[in-house]
Amino acid sequence: MIKKMKYLVKKNKLLSHVVKYIYYRTISKDSNYKKNRRFLKNATEIMHRIDSIFNELGIDYWLEYGTLLGVIRENGFIKHDYDIDLGLFLDDYSEDIEKIFNKYGFKKAHKFSIDNGIYGLEEAYHFNGVAVDLFYFIKKGNQMYSHGFKNEDGKSWNQTVEDNGGLIVREIYFPYSGFRKVKFLGREYPVPYDSDSHLKAFYGERYMESNSAWNPYTMAKNVITLKNKLGDYIVYE
Repeated sequence: MIKKMKYLVKKNKLLSHVVKYIYYRTISKDSNYKKNRRFLKNATEIMHRIDSIFNELGIDYWLEYGTLLGVIRENGFIKHDYDIDLGLFLDDYSEDIEKIFNKYGFKKAHKFSIDNGIYGLEEAYHFNGVAVDLFYFIKKGNQMYSHGFKNEDGKSWNQTVEDNGGLIVREIYFPYSGFRKVKFLGREYPVPYDSDSHLKAFYGERYMESNSAWNPYTMAKNVITLKNKLGDYIVYE
């Protein structure tokens, strides 16, 4: 019965739009609210643990994407956020990262990889229901870039993998000029040295203005879609 309903929804565009509308207005909205509550409750402790983790690892990391935006624009977390974004260099990847995250109570949730992690990598760890996303960057002269992954338009993530052999890969470029420290939550955390140019590259010139309609898949300008790469998606939890 369930398979038949899914088939009918998939084949009927109008019915599909209705189902998606109901889902995002009810189930998805409630789920995001609960994730946001968990995030706000645990975020400070998680950030302190992250600082200890990378001090122990002895490798560079920095606040990235939405977490960086919140710190620079609002001197806090974005009020509707529910995860923590960090950047680090792919050259610094080792199995010790997972070991130390586990030591501090985090569990590896999933990862995206390109060419078995040699070309690109993104990982997520969970602590008390809150996700910490690790974006692995590659330095290239006065630039650095990471990767994002998405489904094909009109298809689910699973359907995209099934049809194409992997997810669509997006290469995201930023200026690189080193890092500096900012005070946040009673400690100092690293951020891109020129945070203004860094945030403008992804969020645009008006990043200091809150925009609830922001969509990284359609509005980011510093993105190249790679035609010759596919992203693997592995779930651990």
